[in-house]
Amino acid sequence: MPMTGRTIDRRTFLAGGAAAASVALTPQIVRAQNKHKILVIGAGLSGLNAALTLQMGGADVQLIEGSRRIGGRVLSNRNVDGAPEFGGTSMGAGYARIVDTAKNLGVGLIDITASVPFFRARELALDGAIIRKEDWPNHPRNPFPPALKSMMPWAYFFSLMGRGTPLKSVDDWVNPEYAHLDISVHDWMTAKGATPEMIELGYNINASFGDNAHDISILQLFFSVAFAGIQQELGPKGVFGYTAVNGNQSIPEAMAAALNNEIHFGREVVGIRSDASGAEVHCADGTRYQADYVICSVPFAVLRNIKVDPVFTGTQAMAVQSLPSQLMTLVHLVPKRPYWEEDGMAAAMFTDTSAGIVLAERKGSSPEEITSITAWARGPDAAYLDRLDEKDARAVVVKSIETIRPSAKGLLEVGGYKSWYRDPFAAGDWAYWRPGQITAFAQGMAKPHGRIHLCGEHTAVSNRGMEGAMESGERAALEIFAKL
Repeated sequence: MPMTGRTIDRRTFLAGGAAAASVALTPQIVRAQNKHKILVIGAGLSGLNAALTLQMGGADVQLIEGSRRIGGRVLSNRNVDGAPEFGGTSMGAGYARIVDTAKNLGVGLIDITASVPFFRARELALDGAIIRKEDWPNHPRNPFPPALKSMMPWAYFFSLMGRGTPLKSVDDWVNPEYAHLDISVHDWMTAKGATPEMIELGYNINASFGDNAHDISILQLFFSVAFAGIQQELGPKGVFGYTAVNGNQSIPEAMAAALNNEIHFGREVVGIRSDASGAEVHCADGTRYQADYVICSVPFAVLRNIKVDPVFTGTQAMAVQSLPSQLMTLVHLVPKRPYWEEDGMAAAMFTDTSAGIVLAERKGSSPEEITSITAWARGPDAAYLDRLDEKDARAVVVKSIETIRPSAKGLLEVGGYKSWYRDPFAAGDWAYWRPGQITAFAQGMAKPHGRIHLCGEHTAVSNRGMEGAMESGERAALEIFAKL
């Protein structure tokens, strides 16, 4: 059942229109005294938005970051033409918080709508060979029923989901009313009549969430569909989305530049203590910070290795210890010449190899121009690459593509490699929810823990991705304002 127009009004409020108003309503005495010291951990979008929101309200904010750069899981590869993304690939047209932030801070945005039709053009590669679209309906690997024989594997799962969602509101995925949908994608697809072969091709190969269909709750994917649908209605008519000039990392960099206090880099947090008198943060280099409150934006996959006193308890402890992050490795490849013109096929591919999904980046002045190639390995494919030395992993990805596309042999140079699992400050990419986890702890996992407040895209309720990170940082800041 599609969501109603009334939900859009509610979502519009949640999408960022309330942020400035909330700060404006902060009591004048708090905004004037400027004595509350807040420490924010993590210079990704969520931590930066929390810090800026607090700064707007008059708090004294210090942001610390374990790595040596700004952006968290938003990372642009400026060593390759067009600055393709390792994380935070694009913004939906309705990403109100991040779009407004970019505009307010003078970061240029690029409308990517014209490139979308090209993005959807890809070849199917199974068992080491390309299967052309016209050959797929009668191919022996095609497991779909007669009415769906012409459907490519990557379209099958979304055809099962349809255009609507059972959620009445975009944030209903955490509503106990929908707990019966907190089951595996595998069980849901099976109930829809999918065979194991259909599930394998329709979800498991290049799964967006988890390792396979057993590993992810269908309820999370209903949330994703609801969020995507609302984006189409909230953004300017006819606009699919945006990227930032010089890469999306330009946005967190501009946010960091707007802070009054310089960010302290190289501050890897190993312990956080909180009691009635305040909070203290300990870093691996021996640095200690004291503050009235702490906002911690690190992913749970990292937070579970930080000593927190007092310890998390109950369902919140369960969430911190068990919420997984997506295994993902990306490889940016620079072609010496357009080999796809030689073999007459699309440059992008959906493969069953360690290269995963191979995308054609179109970052030039025209959407027809391919500026680089990106291989996205997720789940088991990323895990396999992570077990290799990086040099060997790079070679495996290139060899996988060359085997499928002989025309590419010797023409691909690696322009960048990023394993998010191997990044100690990320330990994976976006969070995902295993069957039953939404019901078990989604509602209470981000609640304040003494003087420690949690944010990050994994704690967002009404948004996903970069906009979810922004939502969560704003929410954590407003929680602290409510205490001052």
